Amino acid sequence: MAALGLSLLVAEQARATDVTLTVSTPSTPPPTAGSLTISVPATFNLGTASAGSTISVSMGSVTVADTRGTSAGWTVGVIASALTNTTVGNTIIPTAMSYTTGVITPSGTVTMVEQDQTNLTGVVPVATASLGSGHFGATWAPTLTVVIPSAAADGLYTGTITQSVA
Repeated sequence: MAALGLSLLVAEQARATDVTLTVSTPSTPPPTAGSLTISVPATFNLGTASAGSTISVSMGSVTVADTRGTSAGWTVGVIASALTNTTVGNTIIPTAMSYTTGVITPSGTVTMVEQDQTNLTGVVPVATASLGSGHFGATWAPTLTVVIPSAAADGLYTGTITQSVA
């Protein structure tokens, strides 16, 4: 399971709120024979947005490798914590976050199903592999969308997005 740490910066600038989000995750070693692994982007920057707006960015490539040699299949799940500004106590809750899988490119023999999600409150499935055989996997570049509340206070917001495979 890989966890993504979020930092969301909201700063007042000429009646607009600038929002910057940087995400990082520990690197994942290459898959070994008989394993099921997920690799997620090391970092990405959400960019800037005004309070009351919506911002979307590609999170980079997500890759799942299944070298177990079974046809068990797997599901990738995603969950987000609230982005919290500890200085003023404001939060951007996971119901304001969406995950769009985008095009899934399978490797090997596998049937893939994408499941875009508009609420990252609980672990939600975003990609499912079934009818796989031998060694197989998939790669996609998801988009994270965050709705910035119009009442978002200035300051640093932090939280976590976790992508896992089982």
